Amino acid sequence: FFMGRRKWTAEQKMEIVLAGMAPGANISAVCREYGIVQTQYYKWREAFIQGGLSALKTGISNREQELEKELEKAKALIGEKEIQIEILRKKTNWGRR
Repeated sequence: FFMGRRKWTAEQKMEIVLAGMAPGANISAVCREYGIVQTQYYKWREAFIQGGLSALKTGISNREQELEKELEKAKALIGEKEIQIEILRKKTNWGRR
């Protein structure tokens, strides 16, 4: 009898992971209680720990890193355009009297 996959909310996953992390918790019993396999529990626990770890890190976020890269590219492009403008000015004596 196949019932299909159950969709767990982030809050439900966190509840299950925390239940398994409680002092003296038996992972097998927790998994049975919630109807999941242990491999799923350990995947969720690892994701939970990694998410918490990344939230606690000091430093810039991935989005901030992406924006920094875009800014550097834009600065480089502006620099190239400034050089091209200066070359054109020298060739044409534009802007000089």
